[in-house]
Amino acid sequence: MLQHHKLLNGSFEPAGQPFETPVTDPVKRVIVIGGGYAGIAAANALRTYGIEVVVLEGRQNIGGRTQTVSLAGANAEAGGGWIHAPIGNPLSELADFLSLARRAFPLSGIFANLKLVSHMDRVLDKFERDQIMALADVIEEELIDSASLYAPSQTIAELIDLKLREIPDKDLREWISFVLTTGFEADLACSASDISVMNYTGDAGYQGGDDCIIDGYSAMLNLLAKGGQIHCDSVVSEIVQTPTEITVRCTNGHIEHGSHVLLSVPLGVLKAGSIKFSPALSTQKRFAIERLGFGAFEKLIFQFENAFWRTVDNDVSGILIKGHPVFPYWVDVSVSAGRPTLAAHVSGPQALALAKLDNDEAFDMAMSALSSACGGVPAVPVEWHRTNWVTDPFSRGAYTHLPPSVSQQEIHNLSKPEGRLLFAGEATSTERFGYVDGAYVSGLREARRLTGGRPVKISISA
Repeated sequence: MLQHHKLLNGSFEPAGQPFETPVTDPVKRVIVIGGGYAGIAAANALRTYGIEVVVLEGRQNIGGRTQTVSLAGANAEAGGGWIHAPIGNPLSELADFLSLARRAFPLSGIFANLKLVSHMDRVLDKFERDQIMALADVIEEELIDSASLYAPSQTIAELIDLKLREIPDKDLREWISFVLTTGFEADLACSASDISVMNYTGDAGYQGGDDCIIDGYSAMLNLLAKGGQIHCDSVVSEIVQTPTEITVRCTNGHIEHGSHVLLSVPLGVLKAGSIKFSPALSTQKRFAIERLGFGAFEKLIFQFENAFWRTVDNDVSGILIKGHPVFPYWVDVSVSAGRPTLAAHVSGPQALALAKLDNDEAFDMAMSALSSACGGVPAVPVEWHRTNWVTDPFSRGAYTHLPPSVSQQEIHNLSKPEGRLLFAGEATSTERFGYVDGAYVSGLREARRLTGGRPVKISISA
């Protein structure tokens, strides 16, 4: 378990806050739309500064695309699950301030100890596995390190194919292609053919492996939200600007008036067009919404009495099943859950295929895949949970990526204010789109824009 600091003060000033040109109209009352990390962080900072703020959330509870679920008394992350690159990461600073303990749970360690299973249910031996994973690691590192040398139109799928031409053995080539493709698609939540190499050219300077929050992302967000004015079950249908104010209308008849609105809904919601804007969003803004990619990532989380997938000789961290149409990638998340827990990470094309299955079909297919890979499942799960981010009207998918020939400029364009309307969320973070920390920092960025450019503080209520 990592060290964490005892909470001594009620507020702190987060390091590394981005500066953007402040708004010019007087800030009297801010309406935040969306109760995820961007919206709640902004609301907390504005409230701490002394600005009246209200949060409107469409769901029955806050959380956005982070959701810590309880399975038989143990926590499991149904949405975002890690603090990636925790050294220098603002979420590590926030967790320490809130006295939330973290535990090291590096993804590199998971990939290094995966069990590889062929489509014929043959488990590869240690020599085969190590050879495949070592070569995949080298190729992945080469691709990421040289990403800035390629054209924005170049896709990860094309570059994988190009690299693999150097390997004469067909079976080895196919295995490495499968491992790399699965990894990149899990990273960006879309098909490797839709991943521009430009996704790997940004660097916020954070370092280290990966951590998990022992009490879960929801515990952190609930502390940030405590004491705030939040209206759940408030589905926004229209935002109307005038020269003197901005009005938000909800489908339940609820109406809010303010000097500014901070819109922090996911890119998928903007793409769906479920919110009407008057006046309409600019052509540049609509173009950014259209061009940016928004992927699909789902989880099926199973908790068991025993970690039957592990062996005496090999402490298996997960399973890769080559050729499975829906469930090729399984991760042992017992470290974060605290009990034997295995999660199917389903991304890109597989996630879209999963969306077509009902719960019984998904459960049966997942158990069949797991049984074949492990020589039989000794017992049914104690409890299980399925996510549906793709069909959720308040997310419409997972997180943002850059498709071929699309640059970070579109993300910057999405982040620009339009009159009294401001934008936040991971999709507006040029360096950390797709990450919870990107959402959090974007909320601080817009709060700072609303406080005259002054650095903001985060506080908690007793």
